[in-house]
Order: sequence, then C-alpha cells, then structure tokens
Amino acid sequence: MKLLYFHNGSDLYGASRSFLRLNSRLINDDFTVKAVLPKKGPLYNALAEAGVEVEIMQPFPIIERAAFKRISGFIKLLFLTPVSVIKICRLIRSFKPDLIHSNLSVLFTPAIAARLKGVPHIWHIRESYAEFGLFWKVYRSFMLWGCDHVVAVSTPIAEQFPQVGDKVVVIHNGFPRGEFEGVTQERIQVFKKKHGLKDELLVGLVGRIKYLRKGQEYVVEAAAKLKNQYPQVRYLLIGSPFPGNEDHLERLRGLIAETGTESVVIYTGDEDDIKAAYGALDISVMASGLPEPFGGVVIESMAMELPVVGTNIGGTLEQVEDGMTGILIPPRNPEAMADALSKLLENSDLRIQMGKAGRTRFEALFEFEPFYSKIKDIYEEVSC
Repeated sequence: MKLLYFHNGSDLYGASRSFLRLNSRLINDDFTVKAVLPKKGPLYNALAEAGVEVEIMQPFPIIERAAFKRISGFIKLLFLTPVSVIKICRLIRSFKPDLIHSNLSVLFTPAIAARLKGVPHIWHIRESYAEFGLFWKVYRSFMLWGCDHVVAVSTPIAEQFPQVGDKVVVIHNGFPRGEFEGVTQERIQVFKKKHGLKDELLVGLVGRIKYLRKGQEYVVEAAAKLKNQYPQVRYLLIGSPFPGNEDHLERLRGLIAETGTESVVIYTGDEDDIKAAYGALDISVMASGLPEPFGGVVIESMAMELPVVGTNIGGTLEQVEDGMTGILIPPRNPEAMADALSKLLENSDLRIQMGKAGRTRFEALFEFEPFYSKIKDIYEEVSC
C-alpha cells in the first residue's frame, strides 16, 4: 500500500512525534510511505533517518489565528489555497497513493486535493475547537465532506462532531514501551549536571511555552506558594515557545522575577535527551488551562513511572486515573496545584505507588501496538 502523509511543521513535539512513530513503523512493515512537510528541521531529519521519503512543499497554508486577525492574512490564505491544491494534485498524480493521511485538522488543502483526485483521505484531529463557535460548525462540515474517516485522539475531541462512531472514531495515540526503557543513571546525571541539579526533588512540566494553553504560569505561581515550605524542591519548565510566540517566554520570565521564584524555577529550554529529563523528575505536571486533546506528556510521564498532576479537562480525563495514577485538579488554579504537589512531595511512597500504577495503565491502554493495529484496519477499510 502506498501512503501519502501531510504534517504542518518540522519540530519534534507531541503530534510530530506521533507522526514519526507511525511513519517509521509503516516503513519497517514494507509500506511505501512519502511524508510532506513545509520545511526542514528535526522531524525531517528523523524521518529521513528512519528511511521515510520526505518532500518539502510550499506554499502549505494552514488554519491559524494569524490568518484571521487581519484582512491581509485572510486574503493571503485564499490566494495560497489553490496554489497548494494544484501542487498536491500533481504530487498525487506522480506518486499515485492508495490513501492520504493528514496528521492535523489545521491542514485543509490535502483534503480538497484528495477529493478532486478521488483518493481516500484520513483526517487526524488533535485539536480542540471549543472556543471557535460558528467557525467550527462550518469547518467541521467541511472536514466531514473532505475525508473518509476522522480519527480523534480522545473522546472529548471526537464529541466536537455531531455523531461519533460512524465517520468519526476514537483512537488514542500509542507509544512504544521500548522508548521508555534503558534510561541510565549516567544519562540522568548528565541532564542534572547541565542544569546545576544535585539531590533536589524535581517537579517538571514538559511542553511548549505558551501562556494559558500549557499553563507554565500556574506552575510558577504554585512554586511561589510552596518555596518556603519546600526549599529543597526545584520546578523545571522544559520546552521552548513556538516560533512567533517568543513573547510568552518573556512574560513567563517576568512572572518568575515578580514572584521571586528565580531560585527554585528553572527554565531548561528544549532537551535533546527528553527521556533523561523525565527520568530525573519526581513529579510530572500537565497544567493546561484549556482542554488538552490528548497530551503525550501525560502518557510519557506514566510510562516513565511518574505520578501526574493534571488539569481535569479534555483528554487528560481519559489518561489519569484520579487518586490512582495521579491527581486531577481544576484548570487555572495554582492553589489546587500547590495542594496536589504538597500531597505528593510529602509522601515518597505515594509517588512511587502512583508512578507504578501509571506504568501499568500505560501498558494496558496506551501502548503502540493496539493503536497501530487500529490505524491499519482503517487504512484497509477505506482503501478497499
């Protein structure tokens, strides 16, 4: 089977890591795969290393806020759309795929091209559109027209559509257990030494730096409440802002200075050895102030036997078993976060117990093989 994949960036965060895992496995199973990206970067390099044929394509218009803030942005989007569709149609004609898979719902020109060329199209939706009202009602009708199946990463994401179970199916992202094994103490110590860490208890949030969306500010505010009670604890913010969102990092640094948490909050930036970073942590935090569709950070934390403090919205409700594998708290609530962290910081046995329960839950519900099998079943169904 020949598969044509589209993804909107070349970083290595949640959706792109899922893209890499799936493409790499398909290549190993002798599928013919071509991935299309808008530019080179870490994902491009990783795909090429895995043996995936990668093509760079421009223009590659996407649905984003910037396109609708100014009339000029909207006009540019309208102008680029037919150019993109024509280029994709040419690629379809030369590559002759049996199926097209768009890895994010913000990609829309592959759907148009697929319909024009009569090629089956799968649309992966990893985004929440709860705040977009009328626009979402129109766009979801377009999505249902433009694909043979919508694959939603969680039930809350699937329920954004009027009917689940027909065209819309829920398939939780899968993570190979082997990725989380063999993290040595030497690797962990390299990470700690890099950031001047020794024997402190470590609380960490892994993810893009983005106010409200990822909630790093609530971790800082919780740290301010706890710093006198737990002076031996450090709070790590691991990740970087998306290009164009650098002001979020500046705001965060300003908040750290304002709250006087410079001595306990550490901004690490991106980490090449992210598993070593997880291995160094004692507690993982998912602080998103808006519904997280299906946070890979939560599953990765569970796979690394870390208890998770997460907000009780979106896909996190399907990941964390409250009181068993972690603690769920209301979003945008640093007081509740401080209370949850305090409970875990006080009790090492509870941290270990929840961490082990999280690993068991990961292996039972979120391992890669069941995900991969379900995706292949859909491919077979729509390409027949």
